[in-house]
Amino acid sequence: MIIATSTFTASLAIIAPVITIFQAGAQAAHIRKTGAKGVSLGTWLLSAFVAEIWLCYGFVFHVPAEIGANVPCLVVASTVAFLAAQSQERMARSLVGYASLSVVTVLATVVGTFHQYRWIMATVAVCSSMVIYLPQLALVIRPKDLSGVSAVSWATACVTALCWLVYGFLIHQPAVALPSVMMLPSAIIILIQVLRHRIKNDPLHGVQAPIIE
Repeated sequence: MIIATSTFTASLAIIAPVITIFQAGAQAAHIRKTGAKGVSLGTWLLSAFVAEIWLCYGFVFHVPAEIGANVPCLVVASTVAFLAAQSQERMARSLVGYASLSVVTVLATVVGTFHQYRWIMATVAVCSSMVIYLPQLALVIRPKDLSGVSAVSWATACVTALCWLVYGFLIHQPAVALPSVMMLPSAIIILIQVLRHRIKNDPLHGVQAPIIE
């Protein structure tokens, strides 16, 4: 039983990062194809910031899956943010926002190197992850064009949140699991809203918008 649990945990340490990367990759591909209408630039800037902070968290707290996930995830999340900013003509504002968030990452990491203050870094990492999907959630709950939002990306986000939730509990790292308590329901609502938009605007109603893309 112990061996089976250990194997499952080791598998999640690989699966969770891979799915996390795929989530951002799917959204990047969708933006290149259709543009970024309905895509929250705030969510993807936060995604890049969260990748930075959890990468540093992985080094400070010795969580290998966080390191493995967040190096490539930082690259793909930054790519999505860049493509969205370019499509929405908000590049200058995005660069300033990202630079400001990176300063927070540096400060939190420096503080985290002191053992007695590690809780501050963990708090920043957890809180930022818990709100990461809220900007996109705020956009999808209001009627608007969501053609740039990838349903595949948000379906993957649901699986990703579940994987990190389970993995965090299995390795006894509540900080790794806790963000998914907010991320999972947020991702589900976003996915439902995107699918509703696809169904409402499917080819049968005269608009060429596939259900899953």
